[in-house]
Amino acid sequence: MIPESTEKAWQQVQAQIAQRYGVPSPSVEGALFLIGLNELGFCPEGNSRQLKTDLIHLGALVLLARAGYLRCIGRTEDGWPRWEGLENLPSWHPDEEKSLLLQELTRYFAEIWEL
Repeated sequence: MIPESTEKAWQQVQAQIAQRYGVPSPSVEGALFLIGLNELGFCPEGNSRQLKTDLIHLGALVLLARAGYLRCIGRTEDGWPRWEGLENLPSWHPDEEKSLLLQELTRYFAEIWEL
């Protein structure tokens, strides 16, 4: 179960994304894409489905690092972060996983946008 405070914070983030980028009803994947793009620090060339998936994955990795499960250990030659696991990820129930991602996602945007 996702705490009510997290749901409300997520709704605030969704409203900010919608206002800033003109995206009605932004999804978690869309927010992860924005985090990935922000953390990468540059806009990679291309518009492929794989690139979008990689940016969403990067966003999730950033949030796992913020939760203490990973650590960035440098960058690849093409500028993408490299990660190291700090502890094994637990076997989460899907609701637990979503709750953790939403908590970290809302904290991330609250910090960069000062919500």
